Amino acid sequence: MMVQAEPLGGADIERFAEVLKALASPARLRIVNILAGGERTVTELCEQSGLKQSLVSQQLKILRLNHIVSSRKEVPHTYYSLKERNVIRMLNCLSRCEGMDSVPDRNNAKEA
Repeated sequence: MMVQAEPLGGADIERFAEVLKALASPARLRIVNILAGGERTVTELCEQSGLKQSLVSQQLKILRLNHIVSSRKEVPHTYYSLKERNVIRMLNCLSRCEGMDSVPDRNNAKEA
């Protein structure tokens, strides 16, 4: 039996589209995934993600502007954490969607 969903309001659609755009990057998803385990510094995010510092900083800015990540300063470091914990729930839900296992992996498709 299919469950009917309530239609989203216009403002919600715009906001959700912005959040989805902010998450539509493998680098940002890596960062979000790491931050699901707790707050980290840029250095820790670089070490754990394998991404360069400039790229991590750039991606954190996008995530902060979209209210997905927050930061706190504790001299000499800035610590980043997930502001919106429901993002992890949303990604977990996406991983359980039917048909997601058949979505082509563009990186592997290039190697074939």
